Amino acid sequence: MKLNAIKYSRKEGEKAEWTLEGKPENGQYGQWCTFGDLNLIVGQNATGKTNTLKVIRELADLLAGEAELPELLYDTARYDIEFSTGGQKIAYAFKFKKAKVLEEKLFINGELFLDRDFGGVGKLRVDKNAGNLFEFKPSENKLLALIIREALQLPLFEELYQWGKSLTHYRFGDRMGKDTMAPIRDQDKELDLKSASNAIAAFEKGRNSFGEPFIDTIKADMEKMGYSLEEIGTAPLKRMNKRFNYSVGEYPMALFVKEADINDTTDQSEMSQGLFRALSLLIQLNYSLFAKMPSCILIDDIGEGLDYGRSKSLIELIINKAKDSSVQLFMTTNDRFIMNKTSLEYWSIIKREGQKSLFYNYRNSEQIFDDFELTGLSNFNFFSSNYFLKKD
Repeated sequence: MKLNAIKYSRKEGEKAEWTLEGKPENGQYGQWCTFGDLNLIVGQNATGKTNTLKVIRELADLLAGEAELPELLYDTARYDIEFSTGGQKIAYAFKFKKAKVLEEKLFINGELFLDRDFGGVGKLRVDKNAGNLFEFKPSENKLLALIIREALQLPLFEELYQWGKSLTHYRFGDRMGKDTMAPIRDQDKELDLKSASNAIAAFEKGRNSFGEPFIDTIKADMEKMGYSLEEIGTAPLKRMNKRFNYSVGEYPMALFVKEADINDTTDQSEMSQGLFRALSLLIQLNYSLFAKMPSCILIDDIGEGLDYGRSKSLIELIINKAKDSSVQLFMTTNDRFIMNKTSLEYWSIIKREGQKSLFYNYRNSEQIFDDFELTGLSNFNFFSSNYFLKKD
């Protein structure tokens, strides 16, 4: 299942209103923000890059039942989404206010299959040729799509649930779990791939499930980034540090590496932030790919804190891994190294206009993107010069 397009708005008519949409066409706002299999979202600070990933993450949490409307940061919003799966186009829209669903509709190839209004009965048509409708009286603060999935186990609604459940989210600019250790007893728990603090658990599960090929893949990836590692493993820290998160009485483990040109091992507390971010991301990314779990991967601030060579190598690695899989990839950056290394066909540039974040990409600005390729300038110039804002 792939996320093809989205329109999102929150707090309409209020001071905190914000919308996410495609670039205006003929002066008309409210266009679809479209996506491909590989998406690099670029823009200046405070334009909406991180918020875009948060919107997708929130959608996934809602569809997976991992968040409820009253728990959201913004309790009033509207989602219009288009998915594709198995040759079908799924249009899904829902609107809620004060954490209560006002409207929810789902279309399959243009045919209405799910319909719900505020306070009323939700109706579901299982087959387009069926005359009878299933009727539900859903909870006002829960999506009917999730209720139907729990009650009827229909394939489409199960697929929406699995898309939300398997989405992974990494914040590369954060600590990526550097201050977190994992007690041995936690190794058998279900792995939450939405938490970037689970590098240790992901490594242990990957080693136990997939053996040396899993570890060798991580080593090879790190080698491409200029880190020659003879060994990767887990062990207690050489010296405990108060900043590490663990519970008293547990036996916590941390990651370590043995670099080829260093005699001793380097444990998690001794690693540079750049080394640990790269290691943590590649452990978790490779685990999810080996386990064939993700349908969608979000990486915020990709390459943050890395030098040019390693940023370049990391983006090549990730794009090649995504190309060789069924994964849909979303990354954000304002790093010129990353921009210059990533083909413009994967770009979406965010331009902020007041309370709107507008997306410009190859799908809605094809001629402008093609014309720029003829200039011979770097990709970063396409962004920094505002070339993308030229008229078609």
